[in-house]
Amino acid sequence: MQPSQIDADLTRAHFDYLATCGDRITDAGGLREGPDAPFCGSVWVIEADTLAEAQALADGDPYCKAGLRPDYRVLQWNRAPLPKTD
Repeated sequence: MQPSQIDADLTRAHFDYLATCGDRITDAGGLREGPDAPFCGSVWVIEADTLAEAQALADGDPYCKAGLRPDYRVLQWNRAPLPKTD
């Protein structure tokens, strides 16, 4: 489903949720195969201590509650120890 097909109030609630959880959901965005291609998914970077916490954050999203994300995967990501640049 494309953003233009989703109720504007639901989309607003989704982005409000991301903003409210900004200390835990540190990055989020839609995925496309190209600049003009339709959205085909999304990625969130979540700071959580447990898998259950990450799942609860995803499940709390208004898009998930509305059934727009019937399936998702939670994967662990290990940040690379890149040197800091100033």
